[in-house]
Amino acid sequence: MSPAEGGRIRGVVAVLGMFLITLAGAGVDSFVGIGLGLITLAALVGATAVAALVVRRRDLLSVMVAPPLVFVAVATLNIALAPSASFNLPTIATLLVRGFPTMALATCVALVLGLIRLAARR
Repeated sequence: MSPAEGGRIRGVVAVLGMFLITLAGAGVDSFVGIGLGLITLAALVGATAVAALVVRRRDLLSVMVAPPLVFVAVATLNIALAPSASFNLPTIATLLVRGFPTMALATCVALVLGLIRLAARR
């Protein structure tokens, strides 16, 4: 791989890293307050930005589409592990509606950084 190729991390590893960092942020958020909030937002956006910068160019698409999937996985795990939350459709829907800005912001960050990396290639 040439230096012009960019990052060296595979897409699967980058998305797994995004998941683990966001999960850690969600754990802190759940410990400090109720539900997923600002710490989870910062963790997902930060992890997405780093992943978009270090992933291989051919794996950029996986990082660009991953933020909503990562958030849903973290939210599902958070509901399942929370002693006070019940795992039902209204709880999941509420968490996803409240988490939409987080997912949208992280996806926008991934798209902008990914498009910059792709444009810089040319």
